[in-house]
Amino acid sequence: MKNNVLFKTKFRKIIDAFWLREDILETIPNCQCEYLDSSFRLLSVSSETLFSENELKPVFELYKTEFSIVERYISQAGTEHPTRIVSR
Repeated sequence: MKNNVLFKTKFRKIIDAFWLREDILETIPNCQCEYLDSSFRLLSVSSETLFSENELKPVFELYKTEFSIVERYISQAGTEHPTRIVSR
């Protein structure tokens, strides 16, 4: 099973994008975290371990970063199923 969440972010300082990514990598075990665009607005976080956005909320708050979930996927046996799509 793989958990993948796509976040839309808004940073006050671009340097925070780097440190946020590093903190997420330390918070979620065995995860992959990467920005999907050059403006650091779309952040993909995926892990073999299930996690909730509540686990990452304190990390986003630390950098005073606005965020919303664009989409969330949980894949089982290689098949991806959208469980929730949220956009703001």
